[in-house]
Amino acid sequence: MSTPTSPGEGAPTDVLGRALRLVSFAMLAGVVVIATVAVFTVGDEAGTSTDAFGQLLVSVVFVAAAIFVPRRMVRPWPATAEPDEVKAAGQLRGAAFLSLVFAELPTLIGLVNSFARGVWLPVAIGALFSVAGLLLTAPTADRMREWLARLESAGARTGL
Repeated sequence: MSTPTSPGEGAPTDVLGRALRLVSFAMLAGVVVIATVAVFTVGDEAGTSTDAFGQLLVSVVFVAAAIFVPRRMVRPWPATAEPDEVKAAGQLRGAAFLSLVFAELPTLIGLVNSFARGVWLPVAIGALFSVAGLLLTAPTADRMREWLARLESAGARTGL
């Protein structure tokens, strides 16, 4: 399934995964910084139960999307097609980025809600869900191999 590209470099999915993990750690750090700054600058009021419920609902929807939507993006192409490393890497990269973006959205929506309402609870809830989502959907080596296996099990010759 995966062949090393050069001695000591590892499988292409490992190389791609390392680059994507750096992006996911940067996004995770961004979520923490955004939430920390917002909580201390928005105001002293936490907010109402409506603020909390609305943010919980939005957060659950986007974290679920971060988990399930990228899996549907990784689609094989006809088995008769030539192996295409670029196309396969592009699908894996696209799925990973989409997953990371969906996982980060609860914080950004919470930030907008917090500033609009003058309360800190929406951004705090969004950040908690975003951190969990980013940790659950980070492009780990196992996840990248799973996505690659999904491509190849359906007959796609990825060349990776």
